[in-house]
Amino acid sequence: MIEPVTIVVVPRDRFSSVAACVEAIVRNTDVPFRLAVLDFGYSRADLDQIRRVAAKVPLEIVATGRVIPMVGFEAYLPQITTPYVAWVDNDTYVMAGWLRLLMARAQAGARVVLPVTFEREGLDIDPRGLTMRNHVSHTELRKVTVDGRLYVFDYKPFRRAAPEELPQDPHVVDFFELHAFFAETEVLRQLDYPPMVVREHIDMGLQLHRLGIPIWGEPKAHVLFDNIHERPTWQDLVFFFFRWQDKFIDLSHQLFEKRWGFKFYNEQFMKNWAFRRRVFSVCRFLRLPAQPSDFGSRVLVRLLRPRIPVALRHDPFKQSERVLTPLVPTSSGA
Repeated sequence: MIEPVTIVVVPRDRFSSVAACVEAIVRNTDVPFRLAVLDFGYSRADLDQIRRVAAKVPLEIVATGRVIPMVGFEAYLPQITTPYVAWVDNDTYVMAGWLRLLMARAQAGARVVLPVTFEREGLDIDPRGLTMRNHVSHTELRKVTVDGRLYVFDYKPFRRAAPEELPQDPHVVDFFELHAFFAETEVLRQLDYPPMVVREHIDMGLQLHRLGIPIWGEPKAHVLFDNIHERPTWQDLVFFFFRWQDKFIDLSHQLFEKRWGFKFYNEQFMKNWAFRRRVFSVCRFLRLPAQPSDFGSRVLVRLLRPRIPVALRHDPFKQSERVLTPLVPTSSGA
Protein backbone atom coordinates (compact mmCIF):
# COMPACT_ATOMS: atom_id res chain seq x y z
CA MET A 1 0.00 0.00 0.00
CA ILE A 2 1.28 3.47 -0.91
CA GLU A 3 0.36 5.84 1.91
CA PRO A 4 -0.61 9.38 0.80
CA VAL A 5 0.49 11.18 3.97
CA THR A 6 3.56 11.31 6.16
CA ILE A 7 2.71 12.40 9.70
CA VAL A 8 5.78 14.05 11.20
CA VAL A 9 5.82 14.18 15.00
CA VAL A 10 8.01 17.05 16.18
CA PRO A 11 9.11 17.82 19.76
CA ARG A 12 7.70 21.12 20.92
CA ASP A 13 8.26 21.72 24.63
CA ARG A 14 9.02 18.32 26.12
CA PHE A 15 9.63 14.65 25.43
CA SER A 16 7.44 12.72 27.88
CA SER A 17 4.20 13.24 25.93
CA VAL A 18 5.42 11.61 22.71
CA ALA A 19 4.08 8.08 23.30
CA ALA A 20 0.61 9.43 24.10
CA CYS A 21 0.80 11.61 20.99
CA VAL A 22 1.71 8.63 18.79
CA GLU A 23 -0.94 6.46 20.43
CA ALA A 24 -3.59 9.07 19.62
CA ILE A 25 -2.42 9.19 16.00
CA VAL A 26 -2.63 5.41 15.64
CA ARG A 27 -6.02 5.22 17.36
CA ASN A 28 -7.71 8.21 15.67
CA THR A 29 -6.35 8.11 12.11
CA ASP A 30 -8.59 6.15 9.72
CA VAL A 31 -6.67 6.65 6.46
CA PRO A 32 -3.31 5.05 5.54
CA PHE A 33 -0.25 7.03 6.65
CA ARG A 34 3.45 6.86 7.30
CA LEU A 35 4.77 8.02 10.65
CA ALA A 36 8.06 9.85 11.15
CA VAL A 37 9.15 10.75 14.68
CA LEU A 38 11.90 13.37 14.85
CA ASP A 39 14.22 12.39 17.68
CA PHE A 40 15.78 15.45 19.35
CA GLY A 41 17.21 13.30 22.13
CA TYR A 42 14.52 10.92 23.36
CA SER A 43 15.53 8.34 25.94
CA ARG A 44 15.75 4.67 24.99
CA ALA A 45 12.61 4.05 27.04
CA ASP A 46 10.72 6.71 25.07
CA LEU A 47 11.85 5.22 21.75
CA ASP A 48 10.94 1.70 22.83
CA GLN A 49 7.48 2.90 23.84
CA ILE A 50 7.01 4.66 20.51
CA ARG A 51 7.90 1.47 18.66
CA ARG A 52 5.43 -0.55 20.74
CA VAL A 53 2.58 1.90 20.24
CA ALA A 54 3.23 2.26 16.49
CA ALA A 55 4.06 -1.40 15.81
CA LYS A 56 1.33 -1.76 13.17
CA VAL A 57 2.09 1.34 11.07
CA PRO A 58 5.06 2.26 8.84
CA LEU A 59 7.39 4.01 11.28
CA GLU A 60 10.64 5.90 10.89
CA ILE A 61 12.52 7.40 13.85
CA VAL A 62 14.81 10.17 12.62
CA ALA A 63 17.74 11.11 14.84
CA THR A 64 18.42 14.84 14.47
CA GLY A 65 20.44 15.67 17.58
CA ARG A 66 19.44 18.50 19.93
CA VAL A 67 17.99 21.11 17.58
CA ILE A 68 14.97 23.40 17.40
CA PRO A 69 11.82 22.27 15.52
CA MET A 70 12.36 24.28 12.32
CA VAL A 71 15.89 22.99 11.89
CA GLY A 72 14.87 19.37 12.46
CA PHE A 73 11.92 19.56 10.07
CA GLU A 74 13.91 21.29 7.33
CA ALA A 75 16.54 18.55 7.49
CA TYR A 76 13.93 15.79 7.19
CA LEU A 77 11.66 17.34 4.53
CA PRO A 78 13.77 16.21 1.50
CA GLN A 79 13.32 12.58 2.61
CA ILE A 80 9.50 12.72 2.46
CA THR A 81 8.09 10.94 -0.59
CA THR A 82 4.34 11.10 0.06
CA PRO A 83 2.13 13.74 -1.63
CA TYR A 84 1.04 15.22 1.71
CA VAL A 85 2.60 16.04 5.07
CA ALA A 86 0.89 16.46 8.41
CA TRP A 87 2.95 18.12 11.15
CA VAL A 88 1.92 17.17 14.70
CA ASP A 89 3.69 18.52 17.79
CA ASN A 90 4.46 15.81 20.30
CA ASP A 91 2.29 17.47 22.96
CA THR A 92 -0.73 17.58 20.63
CA TYR A 93 -3.28 14.76 20.51
CA VAL A 94 -5.24 14.26 17.31
CA MET A 95 -8.94 13.51 17.58
CA ALA A 96 -11.17 11.06 15.71
CA GLY A 97 -11.29 11.50 11.93
CA TRP A 98 -8.90 14.43 11.89
CA LEU A 99 -6.76 13.36 8.93
CA ARG A 100 -9.67 12.11 6.82
CA LEU A 101 -11.33 15.54 7.21
CA LEU A 102 -8.13 17.41 6.35
CA MET A 103 -7.63 15.26 3.27
CA ALA A 104 -11.22 15.87 2.21
CA ARG A 105 -10.56 19.61 2.36
CA ALA A 106 -7.39 19.08 0.30
CA GLN A 107 -9.31 17.03 -2.27
CA ALA A 108 -11.70 19.98 -2.56
CA GLY A 109 -8.76 22.15 -3.60
CA ALA A 110 -7.01 23.38 -0.46
CA ARG A 111 -3.22 23.01 -0.48
CA VAL A 112 -2.58 23.96 3.17
CA VAL A 113 -5.08 23.31 5.97
CA LEU A 114 -5.30 24.22 9.66
CA PRO A 115 -7.42 22.00 11.93
CA VAL A 116 -9.14 23.51 14.93
CA THR A 117 -6.65 23.26 17.77
CA PHE A 118 -8.22 23.00 21.19
CA GLU A 119 -6.26 23.28 24.42
CA ARG A 120 -6.53 21.84 27.89
CA GLU A 121 -6.28 24.22 30.79
CA GLY A 122 -2.68 24.50 31.97
CA LEU A 123 -0.86 27.79 32.12
CA ASP A 124 -3.52 30.47 32.81
CA ILE A 125 -6.37 29.13 34.93
CA ASP A 126 -9.83 29.36 33.36
CA PRO A 127 -12.67 30.05 35.84
CA ARG A 128 -15.23 28.49 33.47
CA GLY A 129 -13.88 25.02 34.19
CA LEU A 130 -14.01 23.97 30.52
CA THR A 131 -12.76 20.52 29.60
CA MET A 132 -11.17 22.15 26.56
CA ARG A 133 -11.25 25.55 24.90
CA ASN A 134 -10.22 26.92 21.52
CA HIS A 135 -6.52 27.58 21.09
CA VAL A 136 -6.48 28.50 17.39
CA SER A 137 -9.06 28.23 14.63
CA HIS A 138 -9.05 31.66 12.96
CA THR A 139 -5.98 33.87 12.53
CA GLU A 140 -5.11 37.35 11.31
CA LEU A 141 -1.84 39.28 11.08
CA ARG A 142 -2.58 42.89 11.98
CA LYS A 143 -0.56 46.12 12.05
CA VAL A 144 -0.67 49.20 14.24
CA THR A 145 1.39 52.39 14.50
CA VAL A 146 2.50 53.49 17.99
CA ASP A 147 4.51 56.67 18.51
CA GLY A 148 5.32 56.76 14.82
CA ARG A 149 6.56 53.18 14.63
CA LEU A 150 4.85 50.35 12.76
CA TYR A 151 4.27 47.08 14.62
CA VAL A 152 2.54 43.85 13.73
CA PHE A 153 0.81 41.35 15.99
CA ASP A 154 -0.97 38.05 15.66
CA TYR A 155 -4.68 38.09 16.37
CA LYS A 156 -6.74 34.96 16.95
CA PRO A 157 -10.50 35.54 16.90
CA PHE A 158 -12.34 33.07 19.13
CA ARG A 159 -9.24 32.58 21.30
CA ARG A 160 -10.29 30.43 24.29
CA ALA A 161 -13.87 30.18 23.09
CA ALA A 162 -15.87 27.13 24.09
CA PRO A 163 -16.09 24.55 21.27
CA GLU A 164 -19.78 25.24 20.68
CA GLU A 165 -19.04 28.95 20.13
CA LEU A 166 -16.89 28.40 17.03
CA PRO A 167 -18.17 29.06 13.49
CA GLN A 168 -18.56 25.88 11.45
CA ASP A 169 -17.77 27.16 7.95
CA PRO A 170 -14.45 26.55 6.14
CA HIS A 171 -12.50 29.81 6.11
CA VAL A 172 -9.18 31.32 5.08
CA VAL A 173 -6.60 32.18 7.74
CA ASP A 174 -3.41 34.24 7.59
CA PHE A 175 -1.26 31.59 9.27
CA PHE A 176 -1.44 28.19 10.91
CA GLU A 177 0.23 27.22 14.17
CA LEU A 178 2.68 24.37 14.44
CA HIS A 179 0.64 22.33 16.89
CA ALA A 180 -0.78 20.66 13.78
CA PHE A 181 -1.16 21.49 10.11
CA PHE A 182 -1.59 19.65 6.81
CA ALA A 183 -0.08 20.56 3.45
CA GLU A 184 1.01 19.35 0.05
CA THR A 185 4.62 18.25 0.26
CA GLU A 186 5.49 20.22 -2.87
CA VAL A 187 4.13 23.38 -1.27
CA LEU A 188 6.35 22.89 1.77
CA ARG A 189 9.36 22.38 -0.47
CA GLN A 190 8.88 25.93 -1.78
CA LEU A 191 9.31 27.53 1.65
CA ASP A 192 12.29 28.75 3.64
CA TYR A 193 12.78 27.45 7.17
CA PRO A 194 14.68 30.13 9.10
CA PRO A 195 16.00 29.00 12.52
CA MET A 196 13.26 30.61 14.60
CA VAL A 197 11.55 29.41 17.77
CA VAL A 198 8.76 32.00 17.71
CA ARG A 199 6.93 33.69 14.79
CA GLU A 200 8.14 30.91 12.48
CA HIS A 201 4.55 29.95 11.70
CA ILE A 202 3.75 33.56 10.78
CA ASP A 203 6.85 33.66 8.58
CA MET A 204 5.51 30.57 6.81
CA GLY A 205 2.10 32.19 6.46
CA LEU A 206 3.65 35.27 4.83
CA GLN A 207 5.62 33.06 2.46
CA LEU A 208 2.48 31.18 1.45
CA HIS A 209 0.61 34.45 0.87
CA ARG A 210 3.47 35.71 -1.29
CA LEU A 211 3.17 32.47 -3.32
CA GLY A 212 -0.58 32.99 -3.70
CA ILE A 213 -1.43 29.85 -1.72
CA PRO A 214 -4.31 30.33 0.77
CA ILE A 215 -4.39 28.53 4.10
CA TRP A 216 -7.77 27.01 4.86
CA GLY A 217 -9.22 26.42 8.30
CA GLU A 218 -11.19 23.16 8.56
CA PRO A 219 -13.68 23.47 11.45
CA LYS A 220 -14.56 19.75 11.53
CA ALA A 221 -10.98 18.48 12.04
CA HIS A 222 -9.89 18.70 15.67
CA VAL A 223 -6.67 18.25 17.64
CA LEU A 224 -5.95 18.90 21.33
CA PHE A 225 -2.87 20.81 22.52
CA ASP A 226 -1.87 19.65 26.00
CA ASN A 227 -0.80 23.16 27.15
CA ILE A 228 1.78 22.12 29.77
CA HIS A 229 -0.87 20.18 31.65
CA GLU A 230 1.15 17.26 32.96
CA ARG A 231 4.11 17.29 35.36
CA PRO A 232 7.35 17.42 33.32
CA THR A 233 10.27 15.07 33.71
CA TRP A 234 13.85 16.23 34.21
CA GLN A 235 14.49 15.42 30.55
CA ASP A 236 11.54 17.64 29.64
CA LEU A 237 12.95 20.56 31.62
CA VAL A 238 16.35 20.29 29.97
CA PHE A 239 14.79 20.48 26.50
CA PHE A 240 12.32 23.17 27.54
CA PHE A 241 15.06 25.48 28.81
CA PHE A 242 17.04 24.88 25.60
CA ARG A 243 14.05 25.49 23.36
CA TRP A 244 12.76 28.64 25.09
CA GLN A 245 15.95 30.50 25.95
CA ASP A 246 15.88 34.27 25.50
CA LYS A 247 18.66 34.35 22.92
CA PHE A 248 16.65 32.10 20.58
CA ILE A 249 13.59 34.34 20.99
CA ASP A 250 15.66 37.47 20.30
CA LEU A 251 17.20 35.86 17.22
CA SER A 252 13.74 34.90 15.97
CA HIS A 253 12.44 38.45 16.21
CA GLN A 254 15.59 39.80 14.55
CA LEU A 255 15.26 37.34 11.67
CA PHE A 256 11.59 38.11 11.22
CA GLU A 257 12.24 41.85 11.07
CA LYS A 258 15.14 41.33 8.65
CA ARG A 259 13.05 39.08 6.39
CA TRP A 260 9.79 41.05 6.39
CA GLY A 261 10.52 44.55 7.74
CA PHE A 262 8.07 44.13 10.62
CA LYS A 263 8.73 44.53 14.32
CA PHE A 264 6.39 42.67 16.66
CA TYR A 265 4.24 44.65 19.06
CA ASN A 266 4.65 42.13 21.86
CA GLU A 267 8.32 41.10 21.73
CA GLN A 268 8.96 41.72 25.44
CA PHE A 269 5.66 40.08 26.30
CA MET A 270 6.78 36.95 24.46
CA LYS A 271 10.05 36.80 26.41
CA ASN A 272 8.22 37.33 29.70
CA TRP A 273 5.66 34.71 28.72
CA ALA A 274 8.45 32.21 27.99
CA PHE A 275 9.94 32.99 31.41
CA ARG A 276 6.53 32.34 32.99
CA ARG A 277 6.38 29.01 31.23
CA ARG A 278 9.82 28.06 32.54
CA VAL A 279 8.80 28.95 36.10
CA PHE A 280 5.49 27.11 35.73
CA SER A 281 7.25 24.00 34.45
CA VAL A 282 9.75 23.99 37.30
CA CYS A 283 6.93 24.39 39.84
CA ARG A 284 5.06 21.48 38.29
CA PHE A 285 8.25 19.41 38.29
CA LEU A 286 8.47 20.12 42.05
CA ARG A 287 4.93 18.69 42.32
CA LEU A 288 3.12 21.96 42.95
CA PRO A 289 -0.49 21.96 41.67
CA ALA A 290 -1.28 23.96 38.54
CA GLN A 291 -2.99 26.91 40.25
CA PRO A 292 -0.16 27.87 42.66
CA SER A 293 2.34 27.19 39.88
CA ASP A 294 0.49 29.65 37.67
CA PHE A 295 0.31 32.22 40.48
CA GLY A 296 4.00 31.85 41.27
CA SER A 297 4.95 32.32 37.64
CA ARG A 298 3.00 35.59 37.51
CA VAL A 299 4.63 36.93 40.67
CA LEU A 300 8.17 36.13 39.53
CA VAL A 301 7.58 37.75 36.14
CA ARG A 302 6.62 40.98 37.90
CA LEU A 303 9.63 40.81 40.22
CA LEU A 304 12.36 39.65 37.87
CA ARG A 305 11.53 40.53 34.28
CA PRO A 306 11.60 43.86 32.38
CA ARG A 307 8.26 45.59 32.25
CA ILE A 308 6.48 45.99 28.95
CA PRO A 309 6.80 49.62 27.74
CA VAL A 310 3.78 51.69 28.77
CA ALA A 311 2.89 52.58 25.17
CA LEU A 312 2.68 48.86 24.29
CA ARG A 313 0.59 47.62 27.20
CA HIS A 314 -2.91 48.22 25.85
CA ASP A 315 -4.81 45.98 23.45
CA PRO A 316 -3.95 47.33 19.97
CA PHE A 317 -6.80 45.65 18.11
CA LYS A 318 -9.18 48.64 17.78
CA GLN A 319 -6.46 50.83 16.27
CA SER A 320 -5.15 48.11 13.94
CA GLU A 321 -5.85 46.84 10.46
CA ARG A 322 -5.05 43.63 8.64
CA VAL A 323 -1.68 43.27 6.95
CA LEU A 324 -2.81 40.73 4.36
CA THR A 325 -5.75 40.73 1.99
CA PRO A 326 -7.39 37.26 1.98
CA LEU A 327 -6.53 35.42 -1.21
CA VAL A 328 -10.06 34.04 -1.66
CA PRO A 329 -13.45 34.90 -0.16
CA THR A 330 -13.54 33.54 3.40
CA SER A 331 -17.13 32.34 3.13
CA SER A 332 -16.58 29.88 0.28
CA GLY A 333 -15.34 26.32 0.38
CA ALA A 334 -12.03 25.25 -1.11
